Amino acid sequence: MYSSSIYAWRATLKNQNNLSCILQSDGLIIAASSGWETMLDYPPDQRPRTFLQDLLLPPQKNRWKHIQAKLQEHPATSALLVCQTLKGKTRYLHGYFTHATPVLEGAIRATFQDITSRYHAKLQTRQCLKMLREMATASQSALVILDYRGNVCGWSPQAAALFGYDRKEIHRQNIHAILAPCHDQASLEQEWPHFFLTNNPDQPRSPRNVICRSKDGSTLPAELSLSLLTTHNRQYTICLFTRQDNPQPGKSRIEQLAYYDQLTGLPNRTLLNDRLTQALAEASRFNHLMALLFVDLDRFKQVNDTLGHTIGDELLKIAGQRLQQCLRSNDTVARFGGDEFIILLCGFRDQSNLPKILHKILTTLSKEYRIHNHHIAITASIGVAIFPEDGISADVLLRNADTAMYVAKEELGNSFQLFSQEMNQTLVAQLELENQLRQAVDHREFFLLLQPRYDLATQQPVAVEAFLRWRHPNGSILPPQAFLPRLEEIGLMSALGNSILKKACDIAASWQHLGTPQLPLAVNLSCSQFRQTDLARTVAEILHETGLPPNCLELEITEPTLQKAADRAESILHSVKDLGVRWSLDNFGMGYTSLQQLKTLPFDYLKIDRLFVQNLPHSQSDAAMVGAILAMSRNLNLIAIAQGIETFEQHHLLLAMGCLHGQGFLFHKPCLANALSETLLRHFNPPSSPALIKPGSHP
Repeated sequence: MYSSSIYAWRATLKNQNNLSCILQSDGLIIAASSGWETMLDYPPDQRPRTFLQDLLLPPQKNRWKHIQAKLQEHPATSALLVCQTLKGKTRYLHGYFTHATPVLEGAIRATFQDITSRYHAKLQTRQCLKMLREMATASQSALVILDYRGNVCGWSPQAAALFGYDRKEIHRQNIHAILAPCHDQASLEQEWPHFFLTNNPDQPRSPRNVICRSKDGSTLPAELSLSLLTTHNRQYTICLFTRQDNPQPGKSRIEQLAYYDQLTGLPNRTLLNDRLTQALAEASRFNHLMALLFVDLDRFKQVNDTLGHTIGDELLKIAGQRLQQCLRSNDTVARFGGDEFIILLCGFRDQSNLPKILHKILTTLSKEYRIHNHHIAITASIGVAIFPEDGISADVLLRNADTAMYVAKEELGNSFQLFSQEMNQTLVAQLELENQLRQAVDHREFFLLLQPRYDLATQQPVAVEAFLRWRHPNGSILPPQAFLPRLEEIGLMSALGNSILKKACDIAASWQHLGTPQLPLAVNLSCSQFRQTDLARTVAEILHETGLPPNCLELEITEPTLQKAADRAESILHSVKDLGVRWSLDNFGMGYTSLQQLKTLPFDYLKIDRLFVQNLPHSQSDAAMVGAILAMSRNLNLIAIAQGIETFEQHHLLLAMGCLHGQGFLFHKPCLANALSETLLRHFNPPSSPALIKPGSHP
C-alpha cells in the first residue's frame, strides 16, 4: 500500500511545473515534480537517489533536522534553503513543509518558491544604501534615508550629531519626529503624501528651509533637499539637511586661527616655522643637539574611508593630545597637514637617548582609540633628522626627516628611521626624473592619444577623450601616472597642461572641416591647472584662438583634484561653466566626493571608474556599486559614463542598468589624431558606392 501510494504521488507530481516533492523522515526525496527536477538541472527521466540535505550548501547541512523538530511540535513550518544545482548554480528557496497524507505515514510534503532573484535584489539594495551612507560621511550635510512610508531607514553620523539621536533610536521613526511643527512646514506636510506619486522620480526637489527638532527639544534652521532613489522596485527618499546658522569667528580668535590648527589646537605650519627658526639659532649658538621628527599615521586613509571623516577627525585630535602628553613642555608638537605631525625636540644632550623617546612615542600612538563605540588600532611611522649632521636649515631638516619617514613606512609602519646619506639615492633618482621631464617639456616629447566615447544604445560616437602620453628617450611610451605627480611637484604641469589643452582644441576644431558632426572633446585638467586663478580666461582665449565652439569642449577633473581645491572649486567650476564648457568628474567612486558637493557643483557628467566595470557582470558587489552610482547620477541630473568597457557582457549589463554612455577597448582603442580622423570619416561618411573608394584602399 505504501509503495503504491508512492507511485501514485510520482505520477501526480511528474507533470507539475511547480516546485514540490515528497520526502522520507531521513530526508530522502521519494517523489518530485518536473519543475523541481528541472530547477535542480536533473536530466530528463534520470532522477538520482537524492537527500534534501545533500542539496544544501555546507552552512545549512543541519537545516533538515531543524525542520523535523518543528514538525514534531507544529503541523507545518517554513524555512529558507540555499541549494546548489547539479550544474553548480546557487538557488534561494522558501520552503513550506507539512505532514503527508495518512497513507504515507512519516513522509513529509514540501512546496517551494524560488526567491533567488528577489534575494539578490535585496542584497544589492542593501549595498546601494550602504554606499550612500559611506559617501555621505564626508559631507557637511546630514544624510537621512527614508522608506516609502517616510520612515527612517538610513542615518549618517552627521545626522546623529545634528539631531542627537543614535541610529537605533531613530530607526523606523517617521520623518516628522525631527521636524518642528511650525507654519513654515505646512506645505511640506501637505506635499509629503504625494511625494512618491511623482511622474518624474529622478528630478530632485528644490531645496527648502525647514525648522528641525533635535532630541533635547531644541530647534535649529536647516535647508532640506529631497531626491528619490529607485532600486529593484523599491523607492527611497534621500534627505540632505544642511544647518544654516554658521557663526563667524570673532576678533578674539584671530590669533588662534592664524597660528594654531583649528581641528587639533596644535601649532600650525606658521608657528612651527617660527619656533624652528628660533630653535636652530639657539642650537647653533650653544652647540646643542636638536632633532626634527616627521610623524605620519599608518593606514589613516582606511579609517576615513571605512568609518568616515568625523571619526578620522576625532582620532587626529586624540593623537595630537597623546603626543603632547608624552613629551616635555619645551618640545613642540605641530600638525603639518592631513595625518602628519612634526615634533621638535630641543636641548637633549645625548643622542643615545633618542631611540628611547621614539619608542615611547610609537607606544603611545599605538594604544587603542575608542571613538563613538569604535575600537581603532593604528600605528605611526617616524622619520628623524638631527641638527647639525643631517642639515643646518629648516628646509633641509624637514626634507630629510620626510625622506626617513617614507623609508620607515616601507617597513610596514610602526617604526622609526634616522636619516642617512644612503637615503639620498632616492632624492637623486627624483632629481634625474625631474631633469628628464624638463627636457621632455622643452623637446615636446608629450603627445595625445584619442579615444571615442559611444552611445551604448546606438553605438554612435558622442564624444572623444584625449589621453596624455610621454615618449621617453629610451623609446618607451609612459602613461600619466608615471610622470604627472612629479610634474605637479616641480611646477611644470600648469603650463604644460595649457599647451596640451590648446593642442587638443586645435585637433577638435580641425574636425569641423571634415564633414563630421560636432563631437565634444574631453580633456583632463591637472590639479595645478584647475587651481589657476585665471582658468576661465585661459580657456576662453584657447577657444577663441582655435575657433572651437565652447559646447565642443569638456573638461575633466578627478576627485582628488576636487578635494585639494575644495575652497575654490565651486567658483572655478561656475566661471568656466558660464563660457558654455561642460564639466566631468572623472574616476568617480575611487575618492571621497560628498553628496553635498555633487548637489551644488555644476557637473554635467559622472565617469564611473574602470575598476568597477572590469569585473562586471561577475562581481555582485561591483554591480551594486555601479547601480548605486547610476541611481545617484540620475537623481542629480548627471550623465553617467562607464570607462574601460572591454566585453560584450559588460556593454549589455551597463545598458540594461541604464548607463547611457561608455568607452573602452570593445569599441575603439586610443589612437593618434590622424587615425581617429579617418575612423570618424568612415563612420559618418561611409562610401556610397565602390566608385568612391580610392585605388589601393580597402572597403
